[in-house]
Amino acid sequence: MAQIKKCALVVAAVAAVAGSAPATADGLLQSLPFDVNGYLRSGIGTAVGGGGSQQCFQLAGASSKFRLGNECETYGELAIGANLYKDAEASGAVFRLNTRLAVSASQWQDWEGSSSSKNPNSNFAMRETYGTVSNFGLGDTVAWVGKRFYDRHDVHIIDYYFWDNSGPGAGLENIDVGVGRLALAWRQNTYDSGNTSSDGMDHTLGISGLDARWSGLKVNPGGELTLGLDLRHANKVTNDTANGSTNGFALNAMHTQGGVLGGFNTLALQFQKGDIASSYGYPNPNADKSDKTYRIVEQLQWQSGKFSGMAVGVMEKKKPAAGNGQTWYAFGARPEYAFTKHLGIALEQGFDVVKPENGDTRTLSKTTLALLISPDEKFWARPQLRLYGTYAKWNRAAQLAADAGSSMSTTGAFGSTLSGKTIGAQVEAWW
Repeated sequence: MAQIKKCALVVAAVAAVAGSAPATADGLLQSLPFDVNGYLRSGIGTAVGGGGSQQCFQLAGASSKFRLGNECETYGELAIGANLYKDAEASGAVFRLNTRLAVSASQWQDWEGSSSSKNPNSNFAMRETYGTVSNFGLGDTVAWVGKRFYDRHDVHIIDYYFWDNSGPGAGLENIDVGVGRLALAWRQNTYDSGNTSSDGMDHTLGISGLDARWSGLKVNPGGELTLGLDLRHANKVTNDTANGSTNGFALNAMHTQGGVLGGFNTLALQFQKGDIASSYGYPNPNADKSDKTYRIVEQLQWQSGKFSGMAVGVMEKKKPAAGNGQTWYAFGARPEYAFTKHLGIALEQGFDVVKPENGDTRTLSKTTLALLISPDEKFWARPQLRLYGTYAKWNRAAQLAADAGSSMSTTGAFGSTLSGKTIGAQVEAWW
């Protein structure tokens, strides 16, 4: 409860400052001594024939899901940034501070409070708090220190951040090396070892790493290549019996082609091993050094007059040293058509397949039809209000692998059936 109240006080403070600032022809936010941006999604929904609240569908073992008409939470971020110091010269050094607060709630009640057994998905977090310095004597190089979203790359229609090394760190970015730009970052994650020393303090384990990225490589007209190397080292705590000390590394290659059908195309090839075999931002010190993950991500976003959309294909193969690996495939698209400047329609079709090394193949098909109200006819136009209907169908293996009580399990809203329907409304916004 205290955490939520703190967040409310921050939001109230921002509103108070905004209310006291003079409005201008360019809009209120431009008149503030700091900039404000953020993200929000929220809505209402119900299971057709199952009653109760909205149900969402994600295949067990899949790293993400097709999200249109398939998000069961309220989630919001509020980011505040300000230039705290600037040299008098036009090209002088600029010192900047950025923060980002986030709240996630389960869409149950008016006031949900902090996380509890009744509201397990209600949480508050400080997602970012970091400082940057630019124009300090090394050309366009920017120095930064703190906790931040670090050069993340995602597929929007499945909300999948396939390259996301976010968290506490420090580094230099936008370093001109003649051919492209170089970024170097020191990242660290800390874990409670589970052991308590004689002075009553818990031991902790740190996994540190070097993230090196070489971007802006002009390999073809309109196309750019980004190469990445991520090295991780686990610092073993003396007498720590709860955590291991596995090291790891990752290799990344991503090609982005601009001007494709009025949008872009991105192809990413990734390999991860050891403690970051499964996740960049949440490395596992207890992983085996031979654990591996291979990933291919292909996405296309297009915009041609009133017709726009995005398509995606993902192959992710996890090979733990102990066996019991799996391969996840995701294929789908969200085409949209604008009838007028503000009214449009979207049809999202997604297919997920998870093939365990030892077990039956799981499948999930999800179709969503949505009426859209947007500021204009562009795919990225927000805020956007949606009225939608979703139909999902899965196989018996997917049902058996689902968590008890979840939408696709025998104890969920749809019982022993292998399909489900939901209807609802949602708003999504960023600014």
